[in-house]
Amino acid sequence: MLAGGIVEPGAGAPGAVHAYVAVSVGLAGSRLFVLSGPVGVPAVRELARATTVDLNHFSAETEHVLRPVLEAIEQLGGKAAIARPSPAWVCGQIRDYLWAKEGLEID
Repeated sequence: MLAGGIVEPGAGAPGAVHAYVAVSVGLAGSRLFVLSGPVGVPAVRELARATTVDLNHFSAETEHVLRPVLEAIEQLGGKAAIARPSPAWVCGQIRDYLWAKEGLEID
């Protein structure tokens, strides 16, 4: 996991996750993925092969994507914060996606 954030569910509002993951596929090179959406059912999308790895941009984009979720929970009276998601959980989501979509098994 290169960068990521999670807002846990609260005050009756669903939480959300947004994270960037690089996967090495051996001689075929590396691939970049974004895991984003509600914590219970996040979506995975692959970034273009020529994407520049810019950790500051990834962190800023994560903040931008998760800020509305944070504010929605706070408007309902809940306490919320953007935290770092478990890298094992995030990478597990990408692993499951690659297995389901491509039959690709990764460590």
